[in-house]
Amino acid sequence: MNIALLFNNKEFNLKVQQQKDDCFRVSMDGNTYDASLRFLSSEEFIIKLDGKVYDVIVHSNSRDYQVCINGKCLFVKKKDALQLLEKTGTGPKKQDIKTSMPGRVIEVLAREGEKIKKNQAVVILEAMKMQNEIKSPQDGTILRIGPKPGDPVEAGALLFTVE
Repeated sequence: MNIALLFNNKEFNLKVQQQKDDCFRVSMDGNTYDASLRFLSSEEFIIKLDGKVYDVIVHSNSRDYQVCINGKCLFVKKKDALQLLEKTGTGPKKQDIKTSMPGRVIEVLAREGEKIKKNQAVVILEAMKMQNEIKSPQDGTILRIGPKPGDPVEAGALLFTVE
């Protein structure tokens, strides 16, 4: 499996090969690492990487991850097909932004018809006891905002449309 991640605006390409049930070989930037993995919960796992042990907790929203390793947290954006299309200039003009998990809308930071910038927060969504800013993937105008503050949302629910 190949994974592309963005961290501090730098792209990292990982190649992950499963060796046994909980053992993997991870390659990145010409380096190869042996890893074993044991899940403690859906968000927490212990990873042993080349003999060192790490406690890892991962929280995610629709576009990025908060990864805490032995208590030190960082944010990682998953590179998706939309970002690849934006690089080539063939990305879509109109986009529906949906939630990937159930939650509750805490605040709506933009109005329909408002011009917004790429990465501007539009909705604050509380999911899994964390508040997540849902940002616009592009410059544009808010065409539609689905929920109101306090509204519950299911996974896959439309949060807003930007063009």
